[in-house]
Amino acid sequence: MPKIVRINLETKEIKTEDIEKGHPLEYFGGRSLSAKILMDELDPKTEPLSKENKLIFASGLLCGTYAPNSGRLSIGSKSPLTNGIKESNVGGKAPTLLCRSDIKALIFENSASNWQILKIQDEEIKLLNATQYVGINNYELDVKLCKEFGKNIGIFSIGIAGEKKLKAASIASMDLEGYPSRHAGRGGLGAVMGSKKLKAVIIVPPEKSKILYSDKKSFQQVAIKWGKNLQESKKVFSKFGTLIGLMGMNSVHGLPTQNFRKGSFENADKISGEALHEYLTKNNGKYSVACSPGCMIRCSNIVYDKEGKHITSSLEYETVALNGSNLLIDDIEKLARIDHICDDYGLDTIEIGNALAVFMEAGILKWSDAEGCINLLNGLKKNEENALKLGMGAVHVGSSYNISRVAHVKGQGLPGYDPRTFKGMGVTYITSPMGADHTAGAAIIGRTPDSKRDYGKLHTPEHKVELSKKLKIFTMILENLLVTTHPLLYL
Repeated sequence: MPKIVRINLETKEIKTEDIEKGHPLEYFGGRSLSAKILMDELDPKTEPLSKENKLIFASGLLCGTYAPNSGRLSIGSKSPLTNGIKESNVGGKAPTLLCRSDIKALIFENSASNWQILKIQDEEIKLLNATQYVGINNYELDVKLCKEFGKNIGIFSIGIAGEKKLKAASIASMDLEGYPSRHAGRGGLGAVMGSKKLKAVIIVPPEKSKILYSDKKSFQQVAIKWGKNLQESKKVFSKFGTLIGLMGMNSVHGLPTQNFRKGSFENADKISGEALHEYLTKNNGKYSVACSPGCMIRCSNIVYDKEGKHITSSLEYETVALNGSNLLIDDIEKLARIDHICDDYGLDTIEIGNALAVFMEAGILKWSDAEGCINLLNGLKKNEENALKLGMGAVHVGSSYNISRVAHVKGQGLPGYDPRTFKGMGVTYITSPMGADHTAGAAIIGRTPDSKRDYGKLHTPEHKVELSKKLKIFTMILENLLVTTHPLLYL
């Protein structure tokens, strides 16, 4: 029977609650589950980095089943960036293992006095001292945890950005290849995890899945058909990844360029999906990689350099748009290195791309200076002042240097869709409690909830409120079931 597990990090008390038929939370999943709990249990005036805030790991209703693309998890809390309810979702190994352990949600309450790891192994759930792992970033941390607890474990973790409670901090999830490359990036939830002194969550694979089916055979048949349809209809994403959309965004002037001064980049072809595919092929990289068990779209990739050394997994559209065209950087390999550093320290690449642009506005970095960006990021190791400012996000950097040109909504940096072109996306940004978050209702090219309805041109205001609203509803339903970060790939 699915259960909710409450972990009081201050008292170390762990309680479980069965979600029986008729339970008030029975049909809530993913973002709706974490939002419901926060709305019911959290004072709206709670400080995001105080012990009173809660951190919730919530699965979709189909997570861990045979349903394709269901192996993701929603992480929710009050955001230190937006000061409102925030959700960020992530794949990797851990979500599926958590669901197969029959855990619907983890709710972390209060704050520990010293650093902790939560370990889940079948019915045994306990907190372990994590002092020896403090100051270790995600790549090294995953290696050490796998060595101690087994190579097949799933891991959620924070790097030093989360430990330092930097507002752009993310929560990493180890991927199927063993890299900490999947991130719940948006909203600074890694800082919330750091404020609770929770270094990692480890899930040991259960001896057998505890998920029960009413009609397992019928479910499998539907899942197989569904998966084959996704695999065939979205195969272009398997080859080129989410970067396949970059040239399209560029063609309609919706690609963030030079801190959103323009919507198109003259060197966009150098950082496109086709350019990445060529780089991968040349350097024996991998494409068509699954981000989580059961992923049929397989839009991830693994990037190696010319010497065959792993750089990052995976290089995606948002990272390239915000750290590439937005900073006038047109080098795939250098963008991969920026992505690697962010994954290792535990930083949201979208927020970091916006913050780096503000450093360029201030004249501290030069436009297109990829090495300068890398050096600034690496300053976190030594607690360099500018690196710490960078980790606090774009609005903080703007305030520090009296720069007014900061692309954000409600304190969160804009993702890779310029709202001056994508008017429906602009409505989503301003009306969503999560601020500038494209996953709330992605009104971009070809995204319409009703194929029979004409919502007007991308850049005109007509019908965009209706478009945004319906896409939000569609996304909410899909995320309640699957918790997918790209729900509109299903349209």
